[in-house]
Amino acid sequence: MEKGRIMIVDDEEDILLSFKMILEDEGYMVETVSDPLDALEILKRKEFDLVLSDMRMPKMSGEEFLVNLRKFNRITTFIVMTAYGTIDNAVRCMKEGAFHYITKPVDFNDPSIWKLIEEGVEKARILRENQRLRQELEISRSDVDFIITKNPSMNSVIEFVKKVAPFDNTILIYGESGVGKELIAQAIHRLSPRKDRPFIAVNCANISGELMEAEFFGYKKGSFTGATEDKMGILEKANGGTVFLDEIGEIPYDLQAKFLRFLEEKEIRKIGDDRPVKLDVRVITATNRDLKKMVEEGRFRKDLYYRIGGFKIEIPPLRERKDDIPLLVNHFIQKYNRKYNKDIIGITPEALETLIKYNWPGNVRQLESIISKAIILADDGQFIEEKHLDPEIKVSVDEFPLEYSKAKKNYTEKFMKTYLSVLLSITGGNISQAAKIAKIERQSLQKLLKKYQVDPSKYRKY
Repeated sequence: MEKGRIMIVDDEEDILLSFKMILEDEGYMVETVSDPLDALEILKRKEFDLVLSDMRMPKMSGEEFLVNLRKFNRITTFIVMTAYGTIDNAVRCMKEGAFHYITKPVDFNDPSIWKLIEEGVEKARILRENQRLRQELEISRSDVDFIITKNPSMNSVIEFVKKVAPFDNTILIYGESGVGKELIAQAIHRLSPRKDRPFIAVNCANISGELMEAEFFGYKKGSFTGATEDKMGILEKANGGTVFLDEIGEIPYDLQAKFLRFLEEKEIRKIGDDRPVKLDVRVITATNRDLKKMVEEGRFRKDLYYRIGGFKIEIPPLRERKDDIPLLVNHFIQKYNRKYNKDIIGITPEALETLIKYNWPGNVRQLESIISKAIILADDGQFIEEKHLDPEIKVSVDEFPLEYSKAKKNYTEKFMKTYLSVLLSITGGNISQAAKIAKIERQSLQKLLKKYQVDPSKYRKY
C-alpha cells in the first residue's frame, strides 16, 4: 500500500536518484524534479502529500519556491533541505508556511528524519480530508443549507420534509434531546410559502403551567392581578408564520383542550377577552416522550394527539448516524473558529476516532459543546487532538481495566486540567475573574492551578 506521494526538488541529480531509491523502498511514491519552475507546473496538475526541496537552486531559492507554491496550494506539506550555514533561511521558510527543515547531508539512518516525513505526509492528508468534508458539506447544503448530513436515514427525513413543507398540515417531530428537532422545524418553515413570515420556537418545558395559557394566548389589561397592559401571546405573534412547540407533552392537561380548539378553529381568546381573534398559524410540535403511552395513561388528550400527529417525523440519534460526525465536527470547527477568532486547522484522526466511538447521549448538541471547548484549548494553526477533548468523552471510550483509586485519580486530573484551562481561556489568564466565575476564593483557585500545573500566563494576551 502506498504510504504517500512525495516530490523531491533539487538541482543535484545524484541526490534525486538516491532519495528516490530510499523513499520508494519505504513504500512512498516519489517524483523527482531538478527545476523548481517545472516543479510548480507539475504541482498544479498533480496531487502530492509532501515536497522535499533544496534551499539553494540556480533559478529559484527554496523560499521563493515555497511562496509561489502557497499561491495555489496550501495543502501539500513543504520541508526544506538546507546546509548548516543557511539555517536562518530555513527558519524564514517556516514563517512562510514550511512544515520543517532538514540539514544536509540527510542521514536516513536518523529516526527523526523518518518521523518528520511521516508527520508531513499525515498533515497533508488531514488537510485534504478536511477540504473534502467542506466540499461534501457544501453539497449537503445545496437543498437545506442548515441541516448537515450525509446519513441515509437523515436524507430520508429531508426528502420527507421537502414533500410536506409546502402544505399547512401540523407535524409532530420525534427525537431525543439534542438531535436537532428545531432545525427540522426551521427547514419545514423555510421550504414553505410562510418562509418570509415569523418563525417562533418555544420550549414548553421552560414555561410553568400557571403561566402557559397567558404566554400562548395573551391577555387583556386588568384580567388578573399584575396585568397592567394588554399582552400579545406567542400564537398571535406568529400570525402568518409558523410556531414550533418543543416538548408538547409538557402542556398541562386542562390547557390541551384550549390548544386543540385553536388548531381546529384557527382562533384564540385572550384571557379576559370574550372576542375571538382569528389567526393564520402553522403549528409544528416536537417531543422526546412517548405521547401514545401518555394518552393511555390519561396524561395527554387522545383527540389532540391525533390532531397534531397527522404527519410524524422521527429523527435518529447521533449514535445511529455516526457517519455524520466528521461533517458535523468540520462544521463546528469553522463555526467556532469564527466565533472565537481562532485558526484551528482540523482534527487528528485519533481524536476523530474517539468521537466516533462515543455513544453521544446528548446528541448533536453535546458534540457541538465538546468541539467549542476543544477550539478554545487547541493552539492556532494546529489540530484538535485527543488531549483537547472533554475528559468524559475519553474516559467513556477508553478501555478501563484500572483499580478504582487509579481510575478516580486519572479522571479527576483530566477534568481539573480541562476545567481550569477553560476558565483561564475565558478570562484571558485573569485569576480573580476566573475565581468569580468558579465561585471559589482566589487563593483556593491558585492552589488548584499549582496542584494541576496549569500556568495562567499562557492564556494572557499581552
